[in-house]
Amino acid sequence: MTTSGRGKKATAEPPAEPEAVPEGTVPGDEQQLRQEIEQTREQLGETVEQLVAKTDLKGRARAKAADLTGRMKSSTARVRAKTTDRGVGMRSQVAGPTVRARQKASAVGGTAKSQLQARAAPVWEAAPEPVRRTAVKGASMAKQRRVPLMAAATLAAGYLVVRWWRRKR
Repeated sequence: MTTSGRGKKATAEPPAEPEAVPEGTVPGDEQQLRQEIEQTREQLGETVEQLVAKTDLKGRARAKAADLTGRMKSSTARVRAKTTDRGVGMRSQVAGPTVRARQKASAVGGTAKSQLQARAAPVWEAAPEPVRRTAVKGASMAKQRRVPLMAAATLAAGYLVVRWWRRKR
C-alpha cells in the first residue's frame, strides 16, 4: 500500500504480474508477448478507471443523489397509494351517513322555512310599503355582507357571554 500526498492510503491493486516464466528463459513466441502486453494494458486501464472513479466526487455525489431521489419517489408513490386506498374506504364509510344527514337536514330546514313563511305572511301583508322596502333592502345588504355581519354578531354574543359570566361570579 502506498500513501497519497494527503496521507490517505491508496487502495488500488497493483497490476497483476505477467505469467511467471522460468528464470533465464524468455518467451519465444512473439504472439505470446503481445498477449501479455495486452493483458497488462487492460489491467492498467482498469486500475486507472478505479482510481478515477474514486477521485470523481462530483460524479459519486450525483449518483448518490439520483439513488436517493429514486428511493424517495418510490416511497412517496407507496404512501400515496396507501392513502388513496384508505381515503376510498373512509369515503364509502362516511358517504351513507352523510347523505342521510343531509336529507334529514333538508327536510327539517324545509319544514322550518315553510312554518316561518306561514307565520310571517300576515305580518308582511299588514306592514306599510315603506317598511317592506326597508326590510327588503336590509335583507339584500345582509346577504351581500354576510361575513362582516357574522363577525359582528359573534363579537356581540361573546361580549354578552363574558358580561353574564362576570356577573355570575
